[in-house]
Amino acid sequence: MESAEGLSKRSLDKPSDPAPEEDKYHGKSPQRQQQRGGVRSLAIAVAAPFLLGAAIGFLFGPDKWYANLQKPSWNPPGWLFGTVWSAIYPLMGLASWLVWANGGWHKQSYPLTLYVVQLGLNLLWSAAFFGLHNPLLALADIVVLVVVVLACIAAFKPVNHVAANLMQVYLAWILFALALNASIWYMNMGVGGAGVDPDQAQVATGATNQE
Repeated sequence: MESAEGLSKRSLDKPSDPAPEEDKYHGKSPQRQQQRGGVRSLAIAVAAPFLLGAAIGFLFGPDKWYANLQKPSWNPPGWLFGTVWSAIYPLMGLASWLVWANGGWHKQSYPLTLYVVQLGLNLLWSAAFFGLHNPLLALADIVVLVVVVLACIAAFKPVNHVAANLMQVYLAWILFALALNASIWYMNMGVGGAGVDPDQAQVATGATNQE
């Protein structure tokens, strides 16, 4: 028979029990936690600009004032704007996440700050144009927006070239929006072009002619 000392030695030499099933399959490993954190941060980054844009669009959308403005012949149909922005906002968010994933806010504070600033300017445009009925103020906003987006692309490129390319798609659209904004402002100067309601302007013009 094996001595008690031998049994004790064998028990000490016996390999430790494998990790519990819950540690293997319930996401408790550092790798699983990191993966879940990455998916969560990606979802937030993509959803945030989309939801903010949708909220601003709901609060400040096209109205009677906009319908009465003169527009260039190349002005797209209304549904196209919503479709394009529904694609661009998530792409914009994905670009920011690709940069954030390379070191977080601590390491990428400059490009991510530019991203937040441009997103704020983007949202303010709708408030200026549709909310305040002021195409001139909106034009000034979008000019600054283009400058900040250019700086954002330059800051994104060394970190992640895919993120920079995604922002270039966004830049192309806002350059088109800038040209459209400028055309609408120019075509409506004196009749709602500087924030005056066209109906009110027409009433005022009629009163002046009667005098």
